[in-house]
Amino acid sequence: MKKLLIASILIFALSLTFSQNEIKVTYLPSGIKVQTRFAEYEFDQNGNLANVYSTVERRVHIFERDNDGFDLLTEDGTALTAVAEAQLFGQQTGANVYRGDLVLTYDYGDVKKSYVFRNVPEYVIEVRLETRRPLIVHLPRVWFADNDRTVKDYFVSLAPKTRTLSLVKTNSQKVVSNTARIETDTALIFHMGPYKRVFLSKLFPEDYDELVSVIKTIPGSSTWYDPVFYPLVWFFWWLFKLTKNFGWAIILFTVVVRFALYPLYHAQTKSMIKMRKLQPKIEMIRKKYKDPAKQQEELLKAYREEGVNPASGCLMLIIQLPIFFLLYTVIRYFQEEIAFNGRFLIWPDLSKGGFSANAIFILITIVVSYFNTLITSQDTRSAWQGIIMSVAFTLLFVGLPSGLFLYFTTNTVIQFLVTYYIYKRYRIKGITTRELLGLRPKG
Repeated sequence: MKKLLIASILIFALSLTFSQNEIKVTYLPSGIKVQTRFAEYEFDQNGNLANVYSTVERRVHIFERDNDGFDLLTEDGTALTAVAEAQLFGQQTGANVYRGDLVLTYDYGDVKKSYVFRNVPEYVIEVRLETRRPLIVHLPRVWFADNDRTVKDYFVSLAPKTRTLSLVKTNSQKVVSNTARIETDTALIFHMGPYKRVFLSKLFPEDYDELVSVIKTIPGSSTWYDPVFYPLVWFFWWLFKLTKNFGWAIILFTVVVRFALYPLYHAQTKSMIKMRKLQPKIEMIRKKYKDPAKQQEELLKAYREEGVNPASGCLMLIIQLPIFFLLYTVIRYFQEEIAFNGRFLIWPDLSKGGFSANAIFILITIVVSYFNTLITSQDTRSAWQGIIMSVAFTLLFVGLPSGLFLYFTTNTVIQFLVTYYIYKRYRIKGITTRELLGLRPKG
């Protein structure tokens, strides 16, 4: 039966297909919509960027045109009007579906504007302008003008509420506020998406430090935990570059961090073991002293004699929780990168979630949690409570991307190994499966 179960899981996992990071085009009454893996871009009939939606976790409206969607104007302020329908160029794999880069071109007579969508995780578009005369270009702004910044030949706009960044490298063209003057053929590098320093380091490595310094001056661009968060981000990124695989990077990241936190977990487990050894004496005191005041006095006396602090185990757990939440956030930070580089063993895409993608992780987590509960339980009642809670807790995360579930599963396995080692070292016995099922009484 066990072999059949394992074989079924493997066959099911191997049947998963590779995901495609394709670009889709939809024709709208008002223009064209281009949909990449994590964003939607809407253009009006004159080739102006009208709306942008982020679709990473849910559809969020992050940009709406206010004459700032790469609008083209003559020197006297007259807006250019497209003289022909937009043209699309790219490797087409289906009806309005493209693999690789996609080029969307608008013709204004003696001026052409092309949007080149790069099929990469960094939300980058190249805006090519071909012109025989000087032009004025209005660059996209995601927040109020007060939050605009210019540095070298970059225009920067950041929305603090959604932490969305609009950044345009104008390649030495003169920029005043969000307006650039174009005198010859040029290419603008446009990035609009969540503010992530990893993206900036990849897109603009030569100006990264200066860009980050300028963005830090924008209100709402930083958080109080950045000094801890970003070192972990760069450490995780280093692990990825070392292993060339996000799956192995997640496992190594979890192992290293758990090793660093081992003293905290060891102290928590030792406190639980001491409380467990003291339990018979606590029960005796509760039976002997019915007066609550006297009972509390004797309990505190017993705690002092045995050197036990009943709150220490909870305190250590409280300390660890924000740390693990921070680690979860670090891995989630790379969800776009994982979507494009997410193959791991039999998993074709660690960015996808759901029961089918996480079935093996769910099985491993539940089995390991089951044995961990047996080790740490004193009786069948507490064991059943622990098992039910671990199953419910695991199923609660079923919709998470597989990369995050891999972190959760790895963390569960490490916790079991550490618990097994500590309990065996202190010769603390739990209960067996037969005892759990009532087939053999404990002791």
